[in-house]
Amino acid sequence: MGQHGGERPHSAALVPTAAIALAALLWAIAATLARDLFDAGVPPIQLVEARAVVSAAGLALVPAAWRSRSRQRSSVRTVVALGVSIALVNAAYYAAISRLAVAVAIVLQYLGPALVVAWLAFRARRMPSRAIVSALVAALLGVILVSELPSGDIGAIDGLGLAAGLAGAVLFAAYTLQSERAAAHYGAVGALFRAFVAASLLWVAYQAPQGWPRELFQSDNLPKVLYVGLAGTLAPFLLYIWAIQRLRSERAVITATLEPLFGGLVAWVWLDQVLSPLQIAGGGLILAAVAWLQVRSSPGPSSPDAPLSPERI
Repeated sequence: MGQHGGERPHSAALVPTAAIALAALLWAIAATLARDLFDAGVPPIQLVEARAVVSAAGLALVPAAWRSRSRQRSSVRTVVALGVSIALVNAAYYAAISRLAVAVAIVLQYLGPALVVAWLAFRARRMPSRAIVSALVAALLGVILVSELPSGDIGAIDGLGLAAGLAGAVLFAAYTLQSERAAAHYGAVGALFRAFVAASLLWVAYQAPQGWPRELFQSDNLPKVLYVGLAGTLAPFLLYIWAIQRLRSERAVITATLEPLFGGLVAWVWLDQVLSPLQIAGGGLILAAVAWLQVRSSPGPSSPDAPLSPERI
């Protein structure tokens, strides 16, 4: 992983950046399938539960998932916090979409990268670098344009919807930051397995009084549910956590803003939706932000247990 705070060749970040880009694409495809499942009558909360349970079951088959590098109580708290963040982030996003215009909900969700950058700067007691700030501003502006917020009908701003959207941003930032620390204790596979077990227990406890989620097991829905759980949740989260170990958290979370761009491209290819000039411009900004980070920011993870030094921002 190299020396913390030291300069490494920019090519060292290519593979983890590509891993996050692939994760973003998989999340975007899963979002399209999720919409199909919602149209088929699957309640969003049941799908969130299924994603966690399927992912935990899949990871349980991997020997590396059972290994541990630490038995500290703090490591257990970290992985539980990661699991709760993962469990609730999609629920918060779905709640925001149910009460707000989709464009507003997307923009609120992707305030998460700004929260990560702000938190790391606060811990370092120093402003982030110009490269990080420039990439962050470009990425957020790109998300705003890709979601077509400026030209869309934002409707009435519902208080609960706004709270859910902001909660989604906080949870997005939280699981990004907790992923780095949890992976240091358990490895990427072990951290994710434990996190999804915690998330599964949370959602099963919620679902049990509601009865058997029969919509998930209908023959037309089950293959899509399994895909969303494995290819749309387990695989991209694993790629994301693996990449965070090799990139700084702020670089990783800004790169993850590719998801709304890929969502638009999936809708264009799969659903024959037309990309507007605003969306194309927004996509260009997001790509420029990721490329700018690749060129200007030196890679290298932050130590999850040590205070951040200014050189790591």
